[in-house]
Amino acid sequence: MNILVCDDDFSIANSIAEYIKNKFKHEVFVSINREEALNVIHSENIDLLIIDIVLKDDNGIFLAEDIQKDQSNIKIIFITGYGNVYYENIYEHITPQGFLEKPIQYNILNFFIKQAENEYKKKTAKLKISYDFKEHLIPIDSILYIQSSKRVCEIITDDKIYRCYKKLSDFPKELPEYFARCHQSYIVNANYIASYQSGQFTLTNGAIIPISDSYAKNAKNLYLMNFGG
Repeated sequence: MNILVCDDDFSIANSIAEYIKNKFKHEVFVSINREEALNVIHSENIDLLIIDIVLKDDNGIFLAEDIQKDQSNIKIIFITGYGNVYYENIYEHITPQGFLEKPIQYNILNFFIKQAENEYKKKTAKLKISYDFKEHLIPIDSILYIQSSKRVCEIITDDKIYRCYKKLSDFPKELPEYFARCHQSYIVNANYIASYQSGQFTLTNGAIIPISDSYAKNAKNLYLMNFGG
């Protein structure tokens, strides 16, 4: 993974970065302010952002929100020296991977990094299916949505449609958390949602995905989590 650590105290940011590099062997970048953080975000493919809630002359929550609006796939871990004072404000627009309280407890950081690694592996993985005696490996991030019709599921990607004999309910355990059931017959990839309104999603390719009443809350939470609603 590519990880960015943002803290206005360079010694803290660098200490976290060096720990992650040595223990997990990931690529880690360090920034101490908004400008440096955004430069890294725009030049590198960042998967995880570890950011202090209170930055000098700035607000880490607002910066994280701005980053997630631009790149919703990025996971967020907040560093805080103020306990749960800011938690309510954070959850209004962001679902963080977790919180690291100062002084940093590295066993907790280990737990969060391993969680992020699991999601990263799912994100970069391929979905294996078979149909008409042929096997296919589909890059998970290329899947827009999955539709079930009778005994056949159609997996719609950005350039192709695959079919397989499988229950729709079998897919979620093989997919990252930004995939969610929004209808008895549909699972949608939140990264391709262009807009949301009551009863449907519109995807970036123009496809209309229905939202049934029984999955309406789940669908709305998916949208809010990824786009801040």
